[in-house]
Amino acid sequence: MWPIFTKTLKTNRIALLVYNAICIGFVWFYAAFFPSIFKESEKLKEAFKAYPQDLMKAFGIEIESFISSFEGFMAGEYFSMLWPIILIVLIIAYAGSAIAGEIEAGTIELLLAQPISRLRIFFAKYLSGLFIITVFIAISNSSVILLARLYNVSFHWEKFLTISILGFLFAFAVFGICFMLSAVSSSKGKPAALTGGLLIIMYALNIFSSFQESLKNLKYASFFHYYDQNAALLNNHIDTLSIAVFLAVGIICTIVGAIAFVKRDIATT
Repeated sequence: MWPIFTKTLKTNRIALLVYNAICIGFVWFYAAFFPSIFKESEKLKEAFKAYPQDLMKAFGIEIESFISSFEGFMAGEYFSMLWPIILIVLIIAYAGSAIAGEIEAGTIELLLAQPISRLRIFFAKYLSGLFIITVFIAISNSSVILLARLYNVSFHWEKFLTISILGFLFAFAVFGICFMLSAVSSSKGKPAALTGGLLIIMYALNIFSSFQESLKNLKYASFFHYYDQNAALLNNHIDTLSIAVFLAVGIICTIVGAIAFVKRDIATT
């Protein structure tokens, strides 16, 4: 189990560095740019009054905090869409190919030939993915604190710890879904496409529920409703329901995926 774990990490180390480098680049820009935003906060408040408030809220932007605090600025610019997208791409790229990719490439035979059970193979791949996700979140979000200090930006570090925890919970649920689909698929494109499509639908449901009163309950079917970056960064709070939903989805999908992988027939030559 350990050799599979370490080999998987070595295989994905370059991709992990690239994803983190992208995040650090954006964070560097935002940290350097925020002091200018803060100086012009009064003028910007007046300018933002012309924007539809419902539209701003639908995309996770709280005007007052957006221009008056670094946490609010990052909640609207970075953690509302950019960071979750990069996190999702990382998850789908890894989980989609973790098992289905091995089957598609014909290398699953090498794994199954090892003197360990299928369940151990499953969890070696699974835990490798969780470790990669954890490292990504730790590095990308630590860079926010370090670069904020570099530019003498005032911030509360505990709020960035809270958004990191929320991000991990969100990632745990998405990873569980994609890994489950990978465990039952024979092509790495299928779990990636299905997970990506599901998340796009969820995002659309969350947006539509903000504009139509009759559709407001649709938000409860979306992960993006439970991923409340404003509550995490502005109030240092994660809703109990969000924790329950993300943990339940992640755990259930992991169990289903493990059972399916152990029981499925895999053709080997």
